[in-house]
Amino acid sequence: MSGSRTQYVYNSTVHSTTKFTPFELIYGFKSEVPSALRETPTVQYNYDDYVMELKGRLQSSHEIARQRLLCGKERSKEYYDKGSEFPTIQVGQKVLIFDETVRRGRSKKLSPQFIGPHDVLAVERVKVVIKRGRNTQKIHVNRVKPYY
Repeated sequence: MSGSRTQYVYNSTVHSTTKFTPFELIYGFKSEVPSALRETPTVQYNYDDYVMELKGRLQSSHEIARQRLLCGKERSKEYYDKGSEFPTIQVGQKVLIFDETVRRGRSKKLSPQFIGPHDVLAVERVKVVIKRGRNTQKIHVNRVKPYY
């Protein structure tokens, strides 16, 4: 029901205490029922149609939101990479990795900020592939510095 219909129904319904409608108390006479409300409405829309339409709208809006999030993520990555300093790191060189636990406050203030050294296995544009124990790991160049 639209807002105006709901409002009309409320204003033309007899109140249980006063036995008058709000319309009668304001204007002094009973309101006439509009022709649209005199007829029994025909059902043109059922629950199955509503559910299918709702699913379609939700799926399309979720897909649009997902695409926009991916575009925003790529723009953020480009912006972050633009400000990155590219140290001269080569395959076979040893590097230190910035320890994230120091920044999160898990370690003491005076503990070292970098851990390593680790061997460099490959160098991509903004990523460095290192050997960390038995595993390999890709790390952004902003988190790596050469070990001397």
